[in-house]
Amino acid sequence: MLIQRKLSLPIAFRIRLVVQTRVVVQTRVGLSVCVGLLTLACHKPLWGQDKAEVAKSAEVAPVAPAAADVPPLPDLSLAADANQATIEKLIATAKAIRPASPDQYKAMQTAIRDASTQLMAVLKNKQLPLFQQAEMDAMSASVALLTYFSEETREQVVNQVKQHLNRRVPMEISDVQLGMLAAAHLEMQANKQPAKEVYELLDSLLKEDPREEMQSLRLNLQSSISRLNLLGSKLELAAQSIDKKPLKTDDFAGKFVIVDFFATWCEPCLTEVPRLKKHYEKYREKGLEVVAISLDDNRDTLDKYLETAKLPWPIVHDDAQDPTQRLQMKFGISALPTMLLLNKEGTVVSLEARGAELDRLMEMLFEAPTLAEPPPPAAAAEPAKPTKSAAIKP
Repeated sequence: MLIQRKLSLPIAFRIRLVVQTRVVVQTRVGLSVCVGLLTLACHKPLWGQDKAEVAKSAEVAPVAPAAADVPPLPDLSLAADANQATIEKLIATAKAIRPASPDQYKAMQTAIRDASTQLMAVLKNKQLPLFQQAEMDAMSASVALLTYFSEETREQVVNQVKQHLNRRVPMEISDVQLGMLAAAHLEMQANKQPAKEVYELLDSLLKEDPREEMQSLRLNLQSSISRLNLLGSKLELAAQSIDKKPLKTDDFAGKFVIVDFFATWCEPCLTEVPRLKKHYEKYREKGLEVVAISLDDNRDTLDKYLETAKLPWPIVHDDAQDPTQRLQMKFGISALPTMLLLNKEGTVVSLEARGAELDRLMEMLFEAPTLAEPPPPAAAAEPAKPTKSAAIKP
């Protein structure tokens, strides 16, 4: 299910593109995100979650279902000598799958990649539209599998994507989707530089494109670059909470701060709330603070949610009349939920402080390790007795 919300923007700032891949960013543990900067699209997780499970309670966020609950996949095997019709049928079958687990997601994308590669070998003629579609399918599936690959294989796939993009000027929407999907997956790696390079390449390739929608997309790309540049930099937050209190980064000096960008229509955002409450209650006295920044269009909708959610931390409604002055634009928030972690100096030390990663970070910061027993005091060294061989002869 795709839930879409458009921010109220002048026509020059509107993005008409919503990336229509089934999952734009899907991690091995099943995290889902809402994508797009100025047009935001919210994707439900691929497996096991409905609105009744949205986190308005103190329950732990839902996890992937047990293997026994996962319906089996159709047969995705393909003979080495399969004919064109058989290969096309298998690709269509794989594309239609709604995977119910990370393993099924991996199997689906692997089948699309391998069958599309086999179809290209059968067709041979690179000028055929079907060949070009198969090439795009194979590349898109490889990109979708980036998080499963070794660093070396990831680098090979990304180089292939870069070469494809450089050949595709002027680009089509599908080309931009491919590049953004690759960058989004690369962002899940510790080293953000490859993701930044893909965003920068797309931005440069679209620079001279006269189409309005492509120039709007450049705002998306530039914001993503800005967001990646936050890592290691001080977050210059200056805002006003919904109860009219000024907020700035320096107000939290000496404390760790989670900055949660969310929207009430984004189900993955709401599933993070119970976990966030749990950590806040546990570590607040040890120096943890939370600031939530809502990207909701409608203040009444936000207020209605807050009546039941009872969030105990400051809330900012990011609704500046000039879209370019919104915190979303300033910090390049192109996906929801986005949860930043600031250190005691206000420096961004994590761009993805959510889910299991948030648990890990909280344990690392606040659960003091067991101190090793101090070594026993060293005994006073006795002067060495000279041996006969060491004695000084007159």
